[in-house]
Amino acid sequence: MKTNSVEHQIEQLVRDDHSAEQIMNIIDLPADQVMSLYRDYIEQRKQQQLRASNQHNQATYAMSLHA
Repeated sequence: MKTNSVEHQIEQLVRDDHSAEQIMNIIDLPADQVMSLYRDYIEQRKQQQLRASNQHNQATYAMSLHA
């Protein structure tokens, strides 16, 4: 299975509220590799949420300057 496919599968399983342990049991790769991909996905998701929050805060601040 290609890495992109596995990453997509992990993403979908996380969205479906599977635990890390369940994901390791579902994906047919060594546990350490699955956990590495899982942690990478979680970190990317946190970074995306942080960027979105920052953009929202900047927009709110900018709008408050014009009020």
